[in-house]
Amino acid sequence: MSRSAIDIAKSARVAFEASQLLTPEQRSNALLTVREELERRKDEVLEANKKDMIAAEEQVAAGKLSAPLVKRLDLSSSEKWNSMLQGVTDVANLPDPTNKVTYATKLDDGLELYRVTCPIGVLLVIFEARPEVVVNIASLAIKSG
Repeated sequence: MSRSAIDIAKSARVAFEASQLLTPEQRSNALLTVREELERRKDEVLEANKKDMIAAEEQVAAGKLSAPLVKRLDLSSSEKWNSMLQGVTDVANLPDPTNKVTYATKLDDGLELYRVTCPIGVLLVIFEARPEVVVNIASLAIKSG
């Protein structure tokens, strides 16, 4: 049974609210756990990617998909895989991006304006290929809270 977009959005909102209880250190540790799990399940991920590649190549042969798009779908090169994993580590090692005052000004007596960084919140992401982008986006979302 498939879930409706509204149900998925509601679940995402609940997960976002729960994530606000995590400390920056816990979010960074979660990212390192994601990296470890990707490393542990590399063969499984690459096997699924291989199936995707076969299906995509069939679509190219049928004239329904472009060859350059299929090339971006491929995760099998060690450079691409390692770069994806390094990206998770790099994001985990970034300073906490939230609750930083990036702009402040006095508008009037007793009236000050502040721009403060905050968590991204719930995301809807649409992309055509490049499965490593899912990991990039998820890493940034986790880091930001």
